[in-house]
Amino acid sequence: MSSNIRKLSLKKIVGGGYTAFWRFEGRYRVVKGSRASKKSATIALNIITRMMKYPLANTLVVRKTGNTLYNSCFQQLKWAIHRLGVDSLWKTKVNPMEIIYIPTGQKIILRGLDDPYKLTSVTVDIGVLCWVWLEECSEIDDEEAFNRVDESIRGAVPPGYFKQITISMNPWSSAHFVKRRFFDVVNDPDILAITTNYLCNEFLDEADKRMFERMKRDDPDRYKVAGLGDWGIDGGQFFKQWRDSLHVIKPFKIPTNWTKWRVMDWGSSRPYACYWIAIDYDGNAYVYRELYGYGGKPNVGTGETTVEVAKRIIQCESKDEEVYKAVLDSACWAKIGVAGKDDTSVSIADQINDVLYDANRERFSPCKKGREHGAEEFRRRLEGTFDKNGNQKPAIYFFSNCIHAIRTIPMLTFDEHDPEKYDTKGEDHAADAIIYFCLENPYASERPLPPQKESKYNGGLPTDSTGWSA
Repeated sequence: MSSNIRKLSLKKIVGGGYTAFWRFEGRYRVVKGSRASKKSATIALNIITRMMKYPLANTLVVRKTGNTLYNSCFQQLKWAIHRLGVDSLWKTKVNPMEIIYIPTGQKIILRGLDDPYKLTSVTVDIGVLCWVWLEECSEIDDEEAFNRVDESIRGAVPPGYFKQITISMNPWSSAHFVKRRFFDVVNDPDILAITTNYLCNEFLDEADKRMFERMKRDDPDRYKVAGLGDWGIDGGQFFKQWRDSLHVIKPFKIPTNWTKWRVMDWGSSRPYACYWIAIDYDGNAYVYRELYGYGGKPNVGTGETTVEVAKRIIQCESKDEEVYKAVLDSACWAKIGVAGKDDTSVSIADQINDVLYDANRERFSPCKKGREHGAEEFRRRLEGTFDKNGNQKPAIYFFSNCIHAIRTIPMLTFDEHDPEKYDTKGEDHAADAIIYFCLENPYASERPLPPQKESKYNGGLPTDSTGWSA
């Protein structure tokens, strides 16, 4: 290691909160950190010091898209070099994007997952590829993409060296594969998974700290994510009412007399999403069955035909299962030509319904219009009611076997152009299907609000069940 670094106190440069993370040499080193938790700065400093300590080691730095590397990891690593006072020992290149340790020729190579050929063809001239830094892993919803990165670190390393993948991410939905794969694992010697937050950052000034204190006071839900690093989508979760602990339940036998619905959002190159929903005597909804066209990757469909999907629906339903009503995306009633028959046109809905009719199953009707209204109805059901003690009782539940609804609905974010809509570029198919149900079944139950302090806006006047002044 450079004599310059020997003279410096890494404790003073890096600060506290990351001792175990800094020293860990197992296969997977994972940090989920809130804003200002100094995770990226710490990793960059760690990579530079390690490279100078291990003269045969090289590092691969990866993000989902290559064009985001220059203004993030590349600049963070340059900052770390300067912070350590070793600028003269390193040189940088933009095309291809690399940072080279001059005394040995070791390289830090930066690549994007959007160019799989360049990623899989990474080779080094000096030594071996020992380490990977996968930054902003929350952006990567395809676990197979992560596996490709994981597999890039293979083969023997020199004695005293070790292979390691460092994963860093902002808080994200608890449905993300990183939680299941790393944070839910107990006592695995190859995994260190930690959560950090701004409280371990001694370099924040008083203005920074006051900003988080205001967030804690004014927006406690956001503070849990952006401040403390809890699982969730920082300020952007569209259905922020969703809580796995509240809305996901163990399957049970649906009573025969409950009203049952079937709802569906069509897809072929993108997933189709079909759900069966039962309504109890109090109007609460239970999403008890899922048929999802998952093509092996997030937001990729199976390419099945309408007839094949219709047959799968029939296979899911028992013969004595009485579906009160079935609703399908109204766009499916658009007529399309049949190959070789210029004078004939048929819709997706027609093709599905013909198969259902022949099997004596409830055929689909067009859904009602109004995505924004339906989304609000869905939110109201997710929120449900509160008893006098402030305990929440949702009006919609999802059986734990509805894995794709549980995976995708909490991850939907706001449309960047319209805050009343969710981003339809995301995997929104399960949410769309549930919204078709909600449009048909408005949540009309009395909704007493949880106990609240007297508001300066109503002057202590009695309020009705919606919260408006009487």
